Amino acid sequence: MLIQFNFKNFKSFKDDSSLDMTATSITEHSYNLICSGDEKYIKTAAIYGANASGKSSVIQAFKFMQTWVILSFKKSAENKDIPIKRFAFDSEALKEPAEFEVFFKFNNNEYQYGFSLDNKKIIEEWLYFKKDNSKHKYITLFERSKSDIECDSKLLKGAENFIPMVGDKTLFLSIISNAKIPYAKDIFEWFLAPVIDYGNIKFESALTQLLSPNIEDESYQKELVNFLNAIDINIDGIIVEKPENENDRPKIYTKHLMKDKKNYYKMPITEESSGTQKMFTLFYYLQNSLEMGVPIFIDELDAKLHPLLLRYIITMFHDENINKNGSQLIYVTHDNYTLTKDIFRRDQIWFVEKDSDSVSHLYSLAEYKCDDDKKVRKDASYSKDYLLGKYGSVPVLRGYDMWRMQDNEIK
Repeated sequence: MLIQFNFKNFKSFKDDSSLDMTATSITEHSYNLICSGDEKYIKTAAIYGANASGKSSVIQAFKFMQTWVILSFKKSAENKDIPIKRFAFDSEALKEPAEFEVFFKFNNNEYQYGFSLDNKKIIEEWLYFKKDNSKHKYITLFERSKSDIECDSKLLKGAENFIPMVGDKTLFLSIISNAKIPYAKDIFEWFLAPVIDYGNIKFESALTQLLSPNIEDESYQKELVNFLNAIDINIDGIIVEKPENENDRPKIYTKHLMKDKKNYYKMPITEESSGTQKMFTLFYYLQNSLEMGVPIFIDELDAKLHPLLLRYIITMFHDENINKNGSQLIYVTHDNYTLTKDIFRRDQIWFVEKDSDSVSHLYSLAEYKCDDDKKVRKDASYSKDYLLGKYGSVPVLRGYDMWRMQDNEIK
């Protein structure tokens, strides 16, 4: 379960930024919360903003952190430089490191892990933990300053043996987690949380080609069909044909009942609508997140989906009978149909706005103050007020005459 994600000097986010999943003291929609000891956390966070505001960069920041945790040992050998993109419009910012940090709970422990880096090296790295619901402070598992690493030899038994293997561009966590060192292995597993980028055309295209590892399992097929039927996609079954060449991919078909109500038409999945294909692949990640109790990050979740279907997915995460393990959905969207007090608490609604210096800022509706210096009321019309620009984070549209250039050429 994600508690808080902090990052700095990444793409258009020059300053300290924080996506805080800790519930505020507001009272609406208590069923939208995960209770863990004395603390409460929101189940979903919707991030809004104008085009080019930097809202997708929130997801991309976590994706970079995840990638470098999982693959830094391999990628540091392949790449001359660390592929980090810092704030580019300030020469001083380009001299400063980027920084990433997460607080989260997993397997009955609470962790704080982070690192700072530039294109050449890891500058700092740290890992602390405490037992879940413990009143005590965090215990240091390891701390790193450039090439100097100090770790708790009792809690991270055997980890000190791997210190000589740590290169300038390699995270210590990446190495000891692959060695299955206690605690480090848990953190590595938590970082396997799905991050899906429907805003990236190449990624989306690749995703539609992926098959669920469970696609040949009949019980999984049945669950998938039930889900698709529940969202008004009329498919009566799934057919998986194994290829003659073991190196080829299986062929996937959907079954559709024909007019005679006796025979079925076998349709290649590639001929289904793009929305159906999206839900066909997304179901696996949604199901995995809900069953494992891990967060799922999705950019442009609403793309190619009807607003009612988006609302359906959000409701799945809010429903305690479906979301039994404390899963969380963090997503980027333009959809204002779901931006209502009937669905969200104010601390679940987040905005990204880019200022005149091209610096992006992330803030929640719960903390936003209007022109009268008062916070937004829970009975406000969130969608209407957002489109009116009362919360910022909307495009500034100016007059443009498309025919002006053509008229000038004629003259």
